[in-house]
Amino acid sequence: MTKPGLIITGATGFLGGRLIRYLCHQYQIFALGRRSPAQVGGLEGPDIHWFQVDIGHFDPLREVFYRIQELGGAEMILHLASYYDFTGEEHPEYVRTNVFGTRNILELAVPLRLRKLIFTSSVAACPFPTPGGAVTEDTPPTAPPPYSRSKRRGEEMLREYKDQVPSCILRLAAIFSNWCEYEPLHNFLETWFSGRWDSRILGGRGQWAIPYLHVRDLLSFYLTVVEKANQLEPLEVLQASADGCTTHLELFQEATCAYYGAPRTALYVPKFLARLGIIMREERGRLTGRMPFERRWMGEYIDLKLNIDASRTRRRLGWAPNPELDILKCMPVMIHNMRTNPTEWAIRYEMSKKGLRIPQESQRVS
Repeated sequence: MTKPGLIITGATGFLGGRLIRYLCHQYQIFALGRRSPAQVGGLEGPDIHWFQVDIGHFDPLREVFYRIQELGGAEMILHLASYYDFTGEEHPEYVRTNVFGTRNILELAVPLRLRKLIFTSSVAACPFPTPGGAVTEDTPPTAPPPYSRSKRRGEEMLREYKDQVPSCILRLAAIFSNWCEYEPLHNFLETWFSGRWDSRILGGRGQWAIPYLHVRDLLSFYLTVVEKANQLEPLEVLQASADGCTTHLELFQEATCAYYGAPRTALYVPKFLARLGIIMREERGRLTGRMPFERRWMGEYIDLKLNIDASRTRRRLGWAPNPELDILKCMPVMIHNMRTNPTEWAIRYEMSKKGLRIPQESQRVS
């Protein structure tokens, strides 16, 4: 090979396909995904090798790694493959894919003598800080939800293999594009523009807040990490996030202003009543078979802020998010896309819910 090899797991997902396009000019890409590239409009090229494989199945995965070695091997792995949902309930895929799958990748990476395995975790693995505090790179990943626990186990396994597989940990904020493609935000917008009785209701004081990052910023983040992989400390944690967080109220005001021409007045519901309402809707959903997006675990986080301090990451990488891609600044573009091309908007949402990369024919705007 004339280019160094790079393995990308989760290659047919929302982020994986974008990273392949972004990195295939500098690297020989070995793309691993559960689905075939044809099923998701996969990219093609002389420097892209596709392998349809489930990382939770060790023997087929081992055959893929043998083939990669025959093709010249790889010096890095971007481990993106992961399962998640927003139900807050236990799911066997958290263990099978996120835990066992990660262990399979680590075990098979040992003979490759990698420069770095780059593990994709999440800031959601960390608990919400106390008021006035912030999540930093040193914050332990001890949040209670099942997805968070699976990411904590992944980070722990990297330590088990630290002498055989050099690695680093990337904790990502909530990722969005100009087509939204982030399920909670999509549901917020759908509710706020519905005209229903609950279209202006916010739980608590609307101060629930998490950090967001535009997918373009995330791509530049990954490229920077890949380029500086040799400079990173063993098991170094980096946060792919802007500082601070964006509140539910700020999103509501910016979105309704872009949609209606002026921000609407929010109606606040005390936390205990909001939690009760969520529980009642969930129970009704269990009876009718039509579960709502909002689940009772979400009520626990009303008015809490997942505030981020990523200053160390910025110093280490010389990277920072583009202020023009802040989610509040992107909201008018997002609403424009929703209103002018509802079909594209719906396609992208359904694909992102399934963890799929957007097909080629739908990639007109990013």
